Amino acid sequence: MQNYSLDSFPCGALVTNSARIITYVNTYFTTELLWQPAALIGKSTDVIFTKSSKIFFQSYLIPTLLHEKTCEEMQLIIFNAQGGRIPVTVNAHLGDDGCIYWSFFNASKRDQLYNELLKTRETLEEQAEALKLLASTDELTELLNRREMKYRSVLVLEQAARSHQSVGLLMLDIDHFKKINDSFGHLEGDRVLKELGQKLKAFCRQTDLVARFGGEEFLIMLPDTDKVNVLLFCERLHQLIANVKVDNKPLTVSIGASICEDKISFTDFYAQADNAVYKAKELGRNRTEVYKVD
Repeated sequence: MQNYSLDSFPCGALVTNSARIITYVNTYFTTELLWQPAALIGKSTDVIFTKSSKIFFQSYLIPTLLHEKTCEEMQLIIFNAQGGRIPVTVNAHLGDDGCIYWSFFNASKRDQLYNELLKTRETLEEQAEALKLLASTDELTELLNRREMKYRSVLVLEQAARSHQSVGLLMLDIDHFKKINDSFGHLEGDRVLKELGQKLKAFCRQTDLVARFGGEEFLIMLPDTDKVNVLLFCERLHQLIANVKVDNKPLTVSIGASICEDKISFTDFYAQADNAVYKAKELGRNRTEVYKVD
């Protein structure tokens, strides 16, 4: 029968007695960890364990061995002979003779792989967040786009219905926007849309939803806002928007407002604001009209 030696195994083998004194190490400790056997045999395991590993050894590993006789795949950190910290995976078995039989596997590469996987995960999460942002915002104005506005508005309306709060919905339509494009070009039209979007975003509350809903049409949803405050908000909006200049003249918008105090679908709510904005246009533009039931 062929004789086998623990020195042939690609891992560290170590034996300690009941007093935690090292009684045996294989050549792995010399070739991989640079320890000479004489520097370890007869010494306490404190020589090789870091402070945190000593605490884990005392508080968990030893009680587990006493209870179950075996511990598997414990993650510890040990010192090599030069004081370098080496992450290891440890298996230990408590023999009938009271000795503990240890196997040590170098986990440096695994830790490196784990860190690389963590970094990859973080990168993927950042990319996913960036894609989510791109999918939910209008590229020109950086406001919510039509799809995201619909999705979030439904949630706001459901919450308002549960808490019995009123909600305001404003539709803003830039007056004579086609003339701006025709007279000054589409680049000027884009500038106007972008500047208006920035002002709306800065002006509204964090709880408000602000979107470019299409073309020169913007939507603003105002949670927990009654009719008086909706009208006050619209008045301030007109003043704000007048600061956007086209050919040194103030930009104007027509605003259609709807206020909901009961449960309503987003489609119906939108239709009411749409109806009101057309009324504002019919009455001369640059004004706010509130939806009224005929």
